[in-house]
Amino acid sequence: MSAEESTHHSAPDNTTSVQACVQEAINDKVPLEVVGGGSKRFYGRPVFASRTLSLIKLSGVIDYQPGELLVVVRPGTPLMELERTLAESKQALAFEPPHWGPEATIGGTMACNLSGPRRVRAGAARDHLLGFEAVTGRGHIVRGGGRVVKNVTGYDLSKLMCGSFGTLAVLTELVIKVLPTAETERTVVVTGLDDAEAVSLLILASRSPHNVSGLAHLPRGVRAPKALSGVTADGDSLTLIRLEGPGPSVDHRARQIVKLTARSTVSVEQEASALVWTALRELEPLAIETGERLWRVSVPPNASAKFKATLLNAASLSSTEASTTTPQVFFDWGGGVVWCVLPGSLSASDVHRLAHDAGGHARLVRSAGAHEGMTGDEAVDQAFSPLDSVNRAVHQRLKLAFDPSGVLNPGRMYAGF
Repeated sequence: MSAEESTHHSAPDNTTSVQACVQEAINDKVPLEVVGGGSKRFYGRPVFASRTLSLIKLSGVIDYQPGELLVVVRPGTPLMELERTLAESKQALAFEPPHWGPEATIGGTMACNLSGPRRVRAGAARDHLLGFEAVTGRGHIVRGGGRVVKNVTGYDLSKLMCGSFGTLAVLTELVIKVLPTAETERTVVVTGLDDAEAVSLLILASRSPHNVSGLAHLPRGVRAPKALSGVTADGDSLTLIRLEGPGPSVDHRARQIVKLTARSTVSVEQEASALVWTALRELEPLAIETGERLWRVSVPPNASAKFKATLLNAASLSSTEASTTTPQVFFDWGGGVVWCVLPGSLSASDVHRLAHDAGGHARLVRSAGAHEGMTGDEAVDQAFSPLDSVNRAVHQRLKLAFDPSGVLNPGRMYAGF
């Protein structure tokens, strides 16, 4: 249920007020939908709750120490606002999180553990969360981690919070590691490679000593980022390798990357290069229409080209004669992530099975249609990979430990908890 449909909407502006809202929900035995800007509501399963707890007023930078490479921020802080603040000191969130809308907040980013193309070098969002404050589903205020990187005392609850989609606790404060922005950047573009050739090149580049910070492949027919208009032929495949750092270092490493392929290459630099990776981060090469579904599939890079072929074959077999949907696919993270827009005729269970057979797992990011986000959509109901008995028990015990009354985003990831 959306915030507009909820009968009770709370927007506290401090931790104590958040705690009071959660305690009230516990006492009344009423579930809460916990949201920030609402830009990730479409991701995964919907939450049907009569009350909404919005963190949009719990916003702002609490402490920023550029010399210490850390920022302490409230979860409702708009992601664009935080990035502008960091940019003034020539720093950034190294994991390059996607926005997926202007309403994106840093709390939602961390709750969903969202990382962009630079993950191949910088790590995931969870690797940059040093500490946090939160209110659990028991109504307790808890703190985890700290303000230093080498903080290993006790359980690493920071990583547990990332990717929990607000089902365990309501984040109220975040301590995040930041890094200096690169002096310069360049993207080497190789055209005309098929999927297997491209992934092999990306794997080779990732294993080289050249410290690449972006590895993507757009197969033939996938829409190219606007920043590459006129640089390459329309419709041709594009294999992209990004390098960042001091100018002379980037020059040298780019020459070495070019030697890894026998094909001709072109390069885009600075602003044009940044625009290319922003487009990939925001999934601009993909267009999702009514009846289609956007999937994020994680597989071993060396299995990604074969997985794509298997996936397209399955999509073809599932389609009806009246269907004109052509699956769209591109590779990021050196082939470690395959972004797919697939027809609704291909069932969620089939996507999960194919991902599992390839040694990975799938997540539904968006299901487009008249009833988007409603239960009864088989894909939405199976948005996350099915759990075996062991992992289901772990999830249930974690939920019981943090939220025994089940008031925080119930069913957001899996039905029943």
